Amino acid sequence: MLSAEWLKVLKSAYLQGFIRRGGSAVKFAVVEEAEDTKAVVYGVGELAREQGFITLEADSRKTKVQLIDLLFEGMAKQIDWEGLAFEYVKKLFLENTRHIPEQREECSWAGLASCNQCDESTIQRDVNSWLESRLFQDFQMSREFRLAMIQLCLAQLDPSGRQSKEAGAIKSWLRGELRQMSALKKLLIFQKVNRSNARDLIASLAHWVRLLGKPGVVLTIDISAFMGSKTSNSKSLSYTASAVMDAYEMLRQFIDGSDDIEGLLLVVVTPKSFLSDQRLGLNRYEALKLRIWDDVRDKFRQNPFAPMVRLTDQSEQFEENRLLARIGSRKDDVQNQRVIESLRAGVPSPGVVKALGCPQPTVKSKFQQMLQDAQASILKGWTTQGLLIEGGFGTGKSHLLESLKHMALESRFVCSKVVISKETPLYSPALMFRAAVGGADIPQKRGDALAEVAADLNFKSPQYADFYEWVHRQGGEIDGRFAATLFLYERLVNDPELSHRMIRYWAGDPLSDAEIKRYLKSCDGTASYRFERVSPMEMALQRFKFVSRLMIAAGYSGWILLIDEAEIIGRYSFKQRAQSYAELARWLGRLEASSFADLGYKSGLAAVMALTDDFQSAILDEKGDREKVPEKLRETGSETDLVLARQAEQGMRLIECERIPLVGPYDQLVEEIYHKIRAIHGGAYGWDPPQVPTIERLSSTRMREYVKGWITEWDLKRLDPNQQVEIELTEVKQDYSEDLELEGVPEDVLQPALAESP
Repeated sequence: MLSAEWLKVLKSAYLQGFIRRGGSAVKFAVVEEAEDTKAVVYGVGELAREQGFITLEADSRKTKVQLIDLLFEGMAKQIDWEGLAFEYVKKLFLENTRHIPEQREECSWAGLASCNQCDESTIQRDVNSWLESRLFQDFQMSREFRLAMIQLCLAQLDPSGRQSKEAGAIKSWLRGELRQMSALKKLLIFQKVNRSNARDLIASLAHWVRLLGKPGVVLTIDISAFMGSKTSNSKSLSYTASAVMDAYEMLRQFIDGSDDIEGLLLVVVTPKSFLSDQRLGLNRYEALKLRIWDDVRDKFRQNPFAPMVRLTDQSEQFEENRLLARIGSRKDDVQNQRVIESLRAGVPSPGVVKALGCPQPTVKSKFQQMLQDAQASILKGWTTQGLLIEGGFGTGKSHLLESLKHMALESRFVCSKVVISKETPLYSPALMFRAAVGGADIPQKRGDALAEVAADLNFKSPQYADFYEWVHRQGGEIDGRFAATLFLYERLVNDPELSHRMIRYWAGDPLSDAEIKRYLKSCDGTASYRFERVSPMEMALQRFKFVSRLMIAAGYSGWILLIDEAEIIGRYSFKQRAQSYAELARWLGRLEASSFADLGYKSGLAAVMALTDDFQSAILDEKGDREKVPEKLRETGSETDLVLARQAEQGMRLIECERIPLVGPYDQLVEEIYHKIRAIHGGAYGWDPPQVPTIERLSSTRMREYVKGWITEWDLKRLDPNQQVEIELTEVKQDYSEDLELEGVPEDVLQPALAESP
């Protein structure tokens, strides 16, 4: 379809509708040639500015967009932070019926006191009270972002004083230009923008913009450079295959997390080589492809609401006024549209699971028993055995995991969903731990999970006493560094900077032995702890146990990991596959006894792993891993490989014998889901969707195909009721060919996880 026609849909349905009302979406626009991307980026930007959005751009030729911290810093450099802060201050004064000059340079505490007929201390007290109640208590933004915005707001009323200097440091921090964090420590901001906080900062920015009365943020990312497209500028960036895969993983995370953000439209613009380049294009990263590929589509027309559209010279003409007339105004439109947007991308968001339910009674019953076992594991002294579920592509594995996550949270477990990817390989406990901690959700709370858990500790509770005794037990299960840092956290809990350092160490950041000893000496010269040499792998396993026990000490039931897309291990090299099979056995609580083999023993930690239903036949049978993996390992004769061979065999036996198959789409279920989605589509767009002929009901038809087929037909019927819709399907097959790029991880991911003191 023509760019102009698609932009009409983007304007009417998204900028004037869904995004303005608080929704969030990720769209891919594929153009004919690399030079055409600029026109689309410009067109999206012009529409967004006309509609009052904060409009930002990222060009892969100039910004390393595969790194989310650099992406945020590039966004921050385009924003007038002080201008936005002054708008918020004016809004606060208006809401509280106080007077404030229109021009920022005319504002001062003395001037405000004069025009409001009060003294300076009164107006300062009032402003601080407003910022405390309206801004600091708004937990839709991360703590760091809230503290930063409060300082920027205060700086608008003190343009030449101390707060103005702090505002300069805040802006430098946001833009990645602050060299030393010491300037912000007194403001309780202790870490630079990095991969662990950048995503939260982007979500916070979108919410902040909406607090100002603006409709939201529109971000366009031109990824032309991924396919080797360069400008005449010799400084244009180039990307390795590994870097491109990192970027695709980041975009996948944006799609999966769009339900947690409000007022953000992300438009990714790319040339058509994105669809054909086997080395650097979409086919290289299936996790992203499965979310945007139009495997269910009309034979003759594109769906302009789809996650990905191809912009060409051929187009069907859609009338803009018809779209405007069909956009509803009911309060539940946004939530219903969120569900439809997620279903278009095949993403099981929390809203989707809540709306559609989860018809997998066998797995849910076994999972409920697993939760009970995990909660009782410390008292009973047993191992919690995990679950291995299997299903074909589009059969609802991820949907089931999202449902299990709600069950875990309702039972007061901390829950982490971990998607196996290049960034998070199953064979690396260190990177698995980083992903699990970074993606952890806490019952009824948002924000940094480990910081929230630590804040919930009651040092006088019996749970904490048991935990403290376990950590400090001589010859115990974990290294003395954990005992030392826990001691420091308890003794110096009123020191925010030190508390932050201890929590970040527990989360995987490096902290040298010398630093720990220096803190101990300043706190209690008599405290003595022994630090052993610990390998990065064993340190990660110790962190899993420490953190899960920490969660129980804080009053939670335990820690549940939901591990999705484990079938990617079929694409690893031989050694990584062997290690992954061993890790699979570890996570399911079946690994033979060895140092930290049994993570689930008395720890409240348990896992569910999802795998495709053809993995056994494709990898264990056809590729021959069942025999080849242990055979090759034993040929080396090394004790390490002999142990790994036994552990890998354990993992492969579990895949063969303990998989729990998902229930397929039977007729009654298909009918129930059809009526639910029809009602949701009607509520989302304020219309009465017609009855549509369902996709042929065959035993091989997947629920994803039914759902995407119905939504595609309703989308097109809403645009033009008179046109015939003819749905066609393209089978998406799992690719198990080895990919050496999956063995590498970005330096910014690996370094913090593995940097341990000898």
